[in-house]
Amino acid sequence: MRVNGLKIPDSFVAEMSKKTLNRPVGCWELKEEVDAFGNKLATDLGEVWLTEEQLIKETKELPNGFEADGFYGEKSEYSNEPGFIEDILDFSDIVAFAISADGAPFCFDYRNNKENPEIIWWDDVYWRKISNSYDDFIALFYTNS
Repeated sequence: MRVNGLKIPDSFVAEMSKKTLNRPVGCWELKEEVDAFGNKLATDLGEVWLTEEQLIKETKELPNGFEADGFYGEKSEYSNEPGFIEDILDFSDIVAFAISADGAPFCFDYRNNKENPEIIWWDDVYWRKISNSYDDFIALFYTNS
């Protein structure tokens, strides 16, 4: 499966087709409050996009609200935070695939590797890398997959 010409990780596509991440109520909790690099992380996995149409729709809408405005897109005071990523202004190599319970997006980030995307998350005031791969990301949560 491809979204915006970017190959979605096979393990994610397999979970989409098996519907292993379909959770009608609640969210997936972290096994430990750390990201894949051992840095403190406070989030959950609220909703995962389980259809190609939903991946396309959410990815298309993702840049809304992340436009340069005199604050977003400027030098950040959070640059020393774990996993910090400069504000993203070009989302052409980003695919949204889920949100946390508070609506913050989890995304595949293909900017460094077109074959194996990193996983990033909007941590309230800055983008943050939380794992090198989807498999490392999903291993952070209690799921039935």
